[in-house]
Amino acid sequence: MDFLEKDLSRNTFLKLSIKAFAITALSIKGVNCGNSLVTPLLKGISQEEYFNMQSIAEIFLEGNPVPNFDLGKALDDYIYGHPSPIQTKDLVHELAGAPSSILAALLLDFSLTPLVKLSREEREKRLLSWKNSSSQMKRGLFGVLRQFSMFLLASNKEYQKAIGYEV
Repeated sequence: MDFLEKDLSRNTFLKLSIKAFAITALSIKGVNCGNSLVTPLLKGISQEEYFNMQSIAEIFLEGNPVPNFDLGKALDDYIYGHPSPIQTKDLVHELAGAPSSILAALLLDFSLTPLVKLSREEREKRLLSWKNSSSQMKRGLFGVLRQFSMFLLASNKEYQKAIGYEV
């Protein structure tokens, strides 16, 4: 019980929260977001993770200067080509799985409908409610998803050209 009584850093709290979602996802399968939909050839992530990122991109990357930017493919390229330790890749996979996690929907929003199964308008409303929530977990997950989406977009050569950087 000492562990529960200690103050957790934000980073540790977020890592533990994401891992809890992932562990539960092993026992409660995802919502099967994309088996019937067409995906590009994926080397580092699953179809479900791909469609999870696409659903996040609709909200966080709306209006970006690269109209055909594919956040799911950018994540796949990042995971497949990244020389990071396995722990980092595992954490990114867990983060990419959160939008389709039934447990995440239940814990964060008291709903049985995961984020990816919501309409675009409902998804945006739910994500924006996380942004200013009193829950550290909701605010943290919102921030991490948004920052990671922006990181992947900023790594794109077309985006760098569009904002004036010479590539």
